[in-house]
Amino acid sequence: MAKVQSIQELEIEESKQYSENKDKKKIGMRIVFSEEKIIGAKDALEIIFPNRKTQTAARIFIEWLKSKDGQASKSAVSIFADEIQSGNLYDNGIPFKYSKRNFYMTVLRTLISMGFIRRNVPVWDNRSKRTLYVYMKNIFDIPQKPPSVGFWRLSYYIAKKWNKIFLE
Repeated sequence: MAKVQSIQELEIEESKQYSENKDKKKIGMRIVFSEEKIIGAKDALEIIFPNRKTQTAARIFIEWLKSKDGQASKSAVSIFADEIQSGNLYDNGIPFKYSKRNFYMTVLRTLISMGFIRRNVPVWDNRSKRTLYVYMKNIFDIPQKPPSVGFWRLSYYIAKKWNKIFLE
């Protein structure tokens, strides 16, 4: 026969499970913003994304975006995400697969939230005679000389490496 528990016993059991889950730390993406790492990185994507597979997915996306002159419609980005999920895109001649959900949640969301990609930018389309809302690269207007210290100095180097990706 099944054991019948009182409401108090269930509440105690629930609180134990809650406290056990509460003690476990969720490990998310950690970005290390040290001056040595930022200056030593070959591009901005290496700084922004610590995971190699995510870096590769971001590089493939950026190359694709560069081929589209730095802007793409939402449907085009969706088709890109389908292509990367099915493994139809290549990294150095090797088929590369990356989850569509991870692409949107990790790569695209991070690039948008950090200001590297702008979302819903209105662009006039002469072919269809209407305004389209697209994802667009963001090129930063930065000074010739870096600031002396702090966050602004690190941001300067990251923005400079980002601009270099699109200005090559």
